[in-house]
Amino acid sequence: MELSEIILIIANICLAIFTLVLAIFTYYLYSEARKTREYQIELNKPELSVTFDPSKRYIQWINIHIKNIGKSPIYNLELEKVERDVVCFNNKKISELEYLKKINYLRPEQEIIQFFYNFVGGSIKPEEINFDLFFKYEDEKKNIYRKKFSIDFGQFMDMSQLGEEPLYKISENIEKIKTEIHHLSSGFHKLNVITQTKKEKQMEEKKFIEGIKKRQKETSKKNETNTNK
Repeated sequence: MELSEIILIIANICLAIFTLVLAIFTYYLYSEARKTREYQIELNKPELSVTFDPSKRYIQWINIHIKNIGKSPIYNLELEKVERDVVCFNNKKISELEYLKKINYLRPEQEIIQFFYNFVGGSIKPEEINFDLFFKYEDEKKNIYRKKFSIDFGQFMDMSQLGEEPLYKISENIEKIKTEIHHLSSGFHKLNVITQTKKEKQMEEKKFIEGIKKRQKETSKKNETNTNK
């Protein structure tokens, strides 16, 4: 075998090895690119969250929170079915609630909060309320998503609350001020406003008492003089 033939065989072997390595590397790049696209799609897809939490004002009131925690909008959100349907509000079953039947659009981070149940006026004990919600929704490309939420109100048993939410107290006080201002402007009654410091108020009360005592002494002296006459 001549030297040129040996060199040609070696070159062909090297070329084959290089082609194989290049094919493997190309497949690896394609696989990684596909994973990246799938990850981006997964990362940017809409994601529904449905939770139930006590109201910040009264712990006996339970609100439902419907939120899009994904990175893209939710379209045509609807409640497909309810397992163990229960009466929750205004003598309506869950499946009869209008705001759960259809929500056309929910932008990322948008949240809908609705009153759902009152433990005080409710006829069902918390531990007896457990149900499954099945939702269906779409993304902007009309891809369909389905999600199930299992709810158990037993978690709210024996819960208590100390104090009151500051925002609600502020709101109530603002309403009182508005009422007083309205009464003042309409002449319904006068607004009582204290513009003195505590020390000034005490001094005024002291002077007032001293004035009464002084007038009493003067009156007493006049009465004695009249008596002597």
